[in-house]
Amino acid sequence: MKDDLSLSQAWFGALKTFEFDAAELAEFERQLSFQVEQHLQANERPGLSNNSKIEQCFYSSELPEQAQSYADYSRLLNQAVRGTVNTTRPDFIGHMTSALPAFMPVVQKLMAALNQNNVKLETSGYFTDLERQVLAMLHRCFFSADRSSEQLDHFYQANMHQPKQAFGVFCSGGTLANIMALWVARNRLLSKYQLAEKGLLGAMSAMAADGYQGLAVLVSERGHYSLSKAADVLGLGRENLVAVAVDDKHRMDMPALREQVVELQNRRIKILALVAVAGATETGSIDPLNDMADLAEDLGCHLHVDGAWGGAAIFSAQHRDKLAGIERADSITLDAHKQLYVPMGAGMVLFKDPEHVNAIKQHASYIIRSDSKDLGAYTLEGSRPAVSLLLHAGLHLIGSAGYGALVDHSVAMAKAFAELIEASEDFELILQPELNILAYRYCPPADKAVLDAALADADVLRLEALNKRLSDQTVAIQIAQAAANQGFVSRTQLHLPHYGRDPIHVFRVVLANPYTQLEHLQQILAEQRAIASDLF
Repeated sequence: MKDDLSLSQAWFGALKTFEFDAAELAEFERQLSFQVEQHLQANERPGLSNNSKIEQCFYSSELPEQAQSYADYSRLLNQAVRGTVNTTRPDFIGHMTSALPAFMPVVQKLMAALNQNNVKLETSGYFTDLERQVLAMLHRCFFSADRSSEQLDHFYQANMHQPKQAFGVFCSGGTLANIMALWVARNRLLSKYQLAEKGLLGAMSAMAADGYQGLAVLVSERGHYSLSKAADVLGLGRENLVAVAVDDKHRMDMPALREQVVELQNRRIKILALVAVAGATETGSIDPLNDMADLAEDLGCHLHVDGAWGGAAIFSAQHRDKLAGIERADSITLDAHKQLYVPMGAGMVLFKDPEHVNAIKQHASYIIRSDSKDLGAYTLEGSRPAVSLLLHAGLHLIGSAGYGALVDHSVAMAKAFAELIEASEDFELILQPELNILAYRYCPPADKAVLDAALADADVLRLEALNKRLSDQTVAIQIAQAAANQGFVSRTQLHLPHYGRDPIHVFRVVLANPYTQLEHLQQILAEQRAIASDLF
């Protein structure tokens, strides 16, 4: 026993990293801060193209046995920093990640230093109360229609910290939020069939006695791929996640949805949920929320709104009407690490009825006891960092008016970019932006003339051949622009029925960086135009 307790040199070395040496840590932090500052202010944009020299730094699989000095490790980290994507650049407009407010890393440092685990009060203290407050604030933003301020104050004060309910939960992102929303919907629907006792197969067998042959979730073709994961994880089967056609604005086609519902009902398939998209990943489109809410009420099914991207429009006086009907949803997904400008890993799901979370509530004798208000009782994850602190900071240091102004700016930039594209001779706007995502492609004047003629003559073969060539050119331009470390847009494929049977490749632009201005959008088109001139 005495030998086991002997204090080795390695133990002393490890212990030293837990102790606070102000001078050493200050120098380490200074070095890392300098690296970040240099990277973010650099003109070049490394990380999108292969850099074999940097890559070689991360090929060793041998675990270091002895501790390195802070200085040595700082030099190693510098290689990783140099190889990261500079998401703060105003011409990086291809994905849903952008600049952060300057205070966010400072608050995140506090979050890391305190190391709270929001699974339970015993490891989070008042951060559980803080998370419940943030969820109530956001719940009030989305679900406060038709009630006075006095009524709302009373409702939230009475229910915010109740141990047997929650307005929602934080999680790592929209994927888990969507899974949790459908998890609640499934468990609530199947509770009468003793899901908890019999399991999914037993509950489905009991449903069969009532004449049902299965469950289905309906979403438009623009639904996020995380819903397929949810259907898989929850045992519904991917075939029972039914993708419904969209209209010419890439929103849920309501006649097609109603037809699909009738077809499923004729097959004795029970509708578990309708999923409405508020800000589609590829197009930014918003489904007709009120129409879908009407149908969900008629069917008696759960209505979930995936607002991971577009939900932030609730803060904008100019654009919140585009979310009309979202207050009728049973659950809403929202990602704070998108348009609420919080570091990655901060998503959430909100539930209109705070008691609905009890459908998935779990207990353990050593934590999350039945009478506690631990939020871990309602989460798919166990241990969770206190990311709600980051959004709490944003809500207070940016404010709802500030968030609204950020949304207004990004939507204005998308509109301005659409106007630039429409005014150009060699690009084609594919879809007018509803919020701040848009799609376009390379299409020089000669091809535009051929395209118009083929459309007028309904010449499908000619149209598809032309679209294939334009798609190839669009892909080539996107790859070349990224490889040249110029401005960055992403690409995707969209099916446009009037263009034939095959999907076409398009540039995809996401405008959320507050630093992006008209000059950067003009620069993007100029670079693409120059690349096309060299390639074709």
